Amino acid sequence: MAPPTPRVLLIDDAVDEREMYAEWFRYHGFCTLQASSASDGFRLATELAADVIITDVRLPGGDDGLRLTTRLKTTDSTARIPVVVLSGYAGRREIEAARQAGCDRFVPKPCGPDRLAAIATSLIANPR
Repeated sequence: MAPPTPRVLLIDDAVDEREMYAEWFRYHGFCTLQASSASDGFRLATELAADVIITDVRLPGGDDGLRLTTRLKTTDSTARIPVVVLSGYAGRREIEAARQAGCDRFVPKPCGPDRLAAIATSLIANPR
């Protein structure tokens, strides 16, 4: 029996960037789920059980990626899913805020899709 296809949920309002990562993940054997807002990302995370979630910080609507991360980490059905915060804002303050929100890894932009996939694969294989 073949191992299950890993599912990655990409949350970013920048369509081109999200699609670029999604295409790369699909090409390398992942099932990709996509959302452009924190609310859509949370809905997908709870309904479709991703293996790893990658979110930008700046998202449209009421919540940003950090509030989304906190919500994911305090919801029973999603608390164990690794969350990667991918952000162009990578100062000490931003990294600490992401850590406080509960993210499993903070990755500064720009980040090539091969590196992001390696991080996702590592988190799936070695959850906390």
